[in-house]
Amino acid sequence: MQPHEYSVIGHSRASIGRYLGVAAGLLASITAVLVTLGLDLVQKFGVSNEAAKVVLFPVNATTFYLIGHLAFEKWVWRRKFVQTLLGVPDLNGEWDCQGETRDQDGNAIHCWHATVTISQTWEKIRVYLNTGQSSSRSKSASLVKEPGRGYVLMYSYQNEPKIGEPELRSHVGYCELLLNEELTTAEGDYFNNKGRITFGRMKLVRKEKTGG
Repeated sequence: MQPHEYSVIGHSRASIGRYLGVAAGLLASITAVLVTLGLDLVQKFGVSNEAAKVVLFPVNATTFYLIGHLAFEKWVWRRKFVQTLLGVPDLNGEWDCQGETRDQDGNAIHCWHATVTISQTWEKIRVYLNTGQSSSRSKSASLVKEPGRGYVLMYSYQNEPKIGEPELRSHVGYCELLLNEELTTAEGDYFNNKGRITFGRMKLVRKEKTGG
C-alpha cells in the first residue's frame, strides 16, 4: 500500500510551496543570464549559434521547482534544523511495541507485542503494525507539536487478521500516541470498532538503525 497524506497542525505546506516557487524563479533568472553570457562566450570561440543553444539550453522555473520540491520532499525536510523550524518530526524507521488490551475497568486482560514500521516523507506517511497474528495499516493521520512534551501522532487504521486466526476479525480503529521530544519513545491509547470492540494502551521504543 502506498503512503497517504497527513496533516501537521500549525504547519502550512502551501507556504513552503510559495518559497520553492520564488527560489525557482530566481534560479531560472540567474540561469538565463548565465546562458546569455555563455552564448556570447562560446561564439567567440567559433561555435555555431545553434550548437551553443543545445549545449547551454536554459533550465526554466518549472524544472527548478520540480527538482526543489522533490529534494525537499525526500531529503531536505529530514535535516534537524529544518524539522525544528517546520515542526515536522522524522518518524521513519521501526519501533518495538508492547501493548495491553484492557477491560472496562482499565485492567490489562491481554498483553501483546508488535513491530511498528513508519514510512514518512514531508507530504505522506504510512504506519504499519504487525503482531504476528494480524497486521494493520494507517488510513489517515495527523501530527501536532506539544511544547515541552513532544509530538502527538493521531491516526486511524484498518486491521486484518492473518490466515489461520479464525478468532480474529477485520476491524478499524484509532490510535493516539505521545512521542517524546527526542523521538525515541511513545505511549498512548488505541480503540477498535466495527468488527472488534476493544481498547488498550501501547508503548513504543524506537529501534536503533543498523547498517551503513
